[in-house]
Amino acid sequence: MTIVYILIAIAMLGVLIFLHELGHYLVGRLMNIGIQEFAIGMGPKLFSRKGTHNIKVNGEIKQETTTYSLRLLPLGGFCAFVGEDENNSDPSAMNNAPAWKRFLTVLAGPMMNLLVAFVIGAVLIGFSLIPNPYEVSGKTDIVIRKVSQGMPAEAAGLLPEDVILSADGVSMENAELSAFTEHVKNVPEGQSVTLVIERTEDGETKQLTLTATPVVTEEDGRPMLGVEISQRGYYAQYDCNVFEAMGESVVLMKNVAVDTYESLVGLLKKLFSGQKVPEGAVSGPVGIVSSISGTLEDSFSERFGSGLMYVFLYLQMISLSLGIMNLLPLPALDGGRLVLLLAEIVTGKHLNRRAEGYLNLAGLVLLLGLMAVVTFSDIKNLFK
Repeated sequence: MTIVYILIAIAMLGVLIFLHELGHYLVGRLMNIGIQEFAIGMGPKLFSRKGTHNIKVNGEIKQETTTYSLRLLPLGGFCAFVGEDENNSDPSAMNNAPAWKRFLTVLAGPMMNLLVAFVIGAVLIGFSLIPNPYEVSGKTDIVIRKVSQGMPAEAAGLLPEDVILSADGVSMENAELSAFTEHVKNVPEGQSVTLVIERTEDGETKQLTLTATPVVTEEDGRPMLGVEISQRGYYAQYDCNVFEAMGESVVLMKNVAVDTYESLVGLLKKLFSGQKVPEGAVSGPVGIVSSISGTLEDSFSERFGSGLMYVFLYLQMISLSLGIMNLLPLPALDGGRLVLLLAEIVTGKHLNRRAEGYLNLAGLVLLLGLMAVVTFSDIKNLFK
């Protein structure tokens, strides 16, 4: 895994978090809420400048000053509103804005991520660059998963991931696994079977004709080649125009959202019931960067177009995940704030500022603790 692909993966995460904060910023400006600072990146400040703009507060035009900064760590950014987590007498402060304006400003972050996911998804689907992961086509392959040492298959040169196209001229495309096993089983003792296989190496796919002579083992008592096989299905390809692609993008987002929430519920059930959570079931930034960079390195090594497609595919899926996760009704997340603001809109009463602060602080501590555990697990997995 080279540093170039790690940096690309970090940059991709940074762009998506930046767009999330940009959503907050743009709608906050539209709602005439004061913004102290809008930053690209985190950590120490590298560069900053102040900008002024006019906002309308209580029917009067007021000049607002915002600091725009570039920070050292290329991971996202932040948008700091005036009076966001405190009582502030400034009429443009967030705490003085009507609840519905605050609701829309908070909602804008995850909605920006969902919008980005929608647009990228529509483009990928419209140009048939990705298959439909929720619809399987009729095509299936018989794939070799394992080749046993010292058996005829190894001697013939068969390898894992070879696709069996035919056996002695009998097509195995779209065939059941039993069709191949029965064919080998019925080969007369001492006779060979001629296999046409499809093999992909270094991004190049080729067909080979190999000959193997099955042997009868004492353990099984029937002719065997010494391979483990499985059936591989294919996802259906999208075939739609621009407008249909937009609809399919929404459907894809809905399906992924349902799967995400079901997975989260399953994980929570395991946690609360004391069951062991499978290793790698949850990944933090380190795990995500490792996964992205590894996939990009493999795909770019095959061909540039494949690597570029995976860049946009990852951008779409991670942006969707960011939008979904931030809408969870948990303290310290946008979803938790939205629940409190919705309650305020319905009841007309604001939750006690101190109580809200403690609630968000508790949620933040839990979130940071979870991130620390997940990050430790991700780093541990890197050295396995």
